[in-house]
Parts: sequence; structure tokens; C-alpha cells
Amino acid sequence: MKSLGIGFCIIGLLFWSNLFADGPPPARVAAVEVIEKEIEPTSSLVGVIDFDRISRVSVEVPGLITELHASEGARLAAGDPLLVLNTDFILKDIDIKRKQQAQLSADLEKVGNTLHRLKDLLKKNSASQQTYEDALYDHRSLQKKREMLDLELERLFISRDKSTVVAPFDGIVLEKLKERGEWIDPGSAICLLASTDDVIVKASLSENLLKYQTPGTPLRVSVTSLNLELEGRILTVSPTASVRSRSSLLKISIPFAPGMIQNMSALVDVKSGEKQRLLVVPRDALVRRNNNDFVYVVQDDQAKMLPVNVISRIGDMAGVTSSALKVKMRVVVDGNDRLRPDQAVTVVTR
Repeated sequence: MKSLGIGFCIIGLLFWSNLFADGPPPARVAAVEVIEKEIEPTSSLVGVIDFDRISRVSVEVPGLITELHASEGARLAAGDPLLVLNTDFILKDIDIKRKQQAQLSADLEKVGNTLHRLKDLLKKNSASQQTYEDALYDHRSLQKKREMLDLELERLFISRDKSTVVAPFDGIVLEKLKERGEWIDPGSAICLLASTDDVIVKASLSENLLKYQTPGTPLRVSVTSLNLELEGRILTVSPTASVRSRSSLLKISIPFAPGMIQNMSALVDVKSGEKQRLLVVPRDALVRRNNNDFVYVVQDDQAKMLPVNVISRIGDMAGVTSSALKVKMRVVVDGNDRLRPDQAVTVVTR
């Protein structure tokens, strides 16, 4: 029995050794042809994400903070409440003013009736001119008091409404400056609110690249930590340069994405020269090894690794130069992350 078991093991080993005698099966990959095109070279700049509009949102009326919604990192829409102040005294003053209004309205009605009666009597010479004029002035005085009271009541309504401070624009809270239970005075800041409609990337730009940058030009921006590829646009180039580095500040506007924070790093591809003819491959074809760029080409059903020098990145394509890469060669664009040099491959439709 023991010898029989050993025999089965030997047969199994021979079967599997014959099955893989020629190595593992070819890797299935997708490939496209290399083309040549006249494109602009680009350079990659390291920048940081920032907000071009940051407001120290403040209060206009004094009061005790009863509600505070400005927690750090909170996203708010324009009109959302940031802070609510206690309005007990304001509401009580409004009640008092309304009662004073009612009293003045009654006095005005009484003096108005008297004035109307005296006017009729004056026509019949049954009342003196002085008595009529005194009643007329009393009526006008009460009207002015009523107007002043109306203004005071309107001011109280404004104070009541301004006791709730709302977000002036869509934004994210960078820093909270007050706490619930604190007394706050007019002009005091509640928080730092950054506009999510005004997100920018700031990058240092050397003076030799200045002439290639034009406001409004679209640029490719990569936020590596969030695995994002975005289209930005040049907003401005600072009109001043650093005395030491001879570089200016380039601002690129980008759309906000969840997870973005101030000073997060980003890569920006900016124009760095005039158009030139380059080999063009999809950016998916690029493989980075030891800080060098390579592509895999399919030759004789094998993956050959060729070094390339990336000159330009435009959208999903890259312009490269290479002494070994030629037009119409097929470069691997899917499956290249698992390949080894000279590995057998089978090209399939992508």
C-alpha cells in the first residue's frame, strides 16, 4: 500500500511538471499603437491647495451665544445658520414698543377727533384759532412720536434678525473662534469660513516659464492623496517675483472635492515651451520604476520594457521621447502593472 501511494505522487508530479514545462500562461493585456503628434511640452510643478476667499464671519449685534454651528471642518451652504444669540431682552423690548404703539394710536385717534371737531367749530366761529392750532400741533407731535416709535421697533426687528448669523456663501469652516456660552460684541469674528467655490492651487513658477502662462488656460491638476485628476484653469500670475528665487506665484482655480484641505499638495502640469513633434502614448501606458518612466511594448508576443522621457502631459495622453520607441509600436495600457520584462502576453480588446 505504501509503494502504491508513492507511485500516485510520482504520477501527479510528472503531470503538473509537464503542464507548466513551458512556463505560466501568457498574460492578457490591452495595447494601443504609438502615434506622433505636434504638442506643447509641459513641466510638473508641486503646489498646494488653498482657498482664494476666506472670510472672518462676524456679528453685527452683541449678545450671548446660545447656538454655534461653526465646528471646524463643517461644510455649510449659503444661508445656513452659523451662530444664534439670545434674544430674550430684544423680544421683551419689542413687546414694550408694541404696547407703546397701541397707546400712541389711541392718543392719535382721540386728538384727531378733537381736531376734526374744532375745525368744524372754527368755521362757525364757535372755537378760537389758538385752540385749533394747539390741537393741530399736538396731533403733529403725536405723529412724529409714532414715526420714531416705528423706527425703534424696526431697529429691534433688525437686531432680532441679526442675532442669527448665517453663512454668506457655500464654504467650509477652517477655524472656530468662539464657543457657546460666550458673550460676543459687534465686529467679533465667529470663525474662518473658506469658500468652496473659490478653491485654488498655488504653485511657484520660475521666471523662464512665465511667458507660456495665460489666464484662462486649462491645466491638468493631480491630487495624489485623494486619487483625483482635475481640470483647472490659470487664474492669475502674481505681478511680483521673489528676489531670492526669481519665481512668481501661479494661481490655478479647481473645483472643490470632498476631502480637500488647506495646504494639501497637488501636481500641476504647465506649458514649458513651444510645440514640438513627440511620440504620444496614453498616460495609462507609463510605468514608473526607480524614479524613471518606462512603457511595455508588445513584440513577438512578449512584453519588452523600453525607457521613455516624458516631455508633456495633456489630459489622458503623454508626449514622450525615446531612442527605442517608434511610431505604430503597440504599448500596453492595461495589465502593465503586473508585467515583467520579456513575459509572454496575449493582446485582447480593451
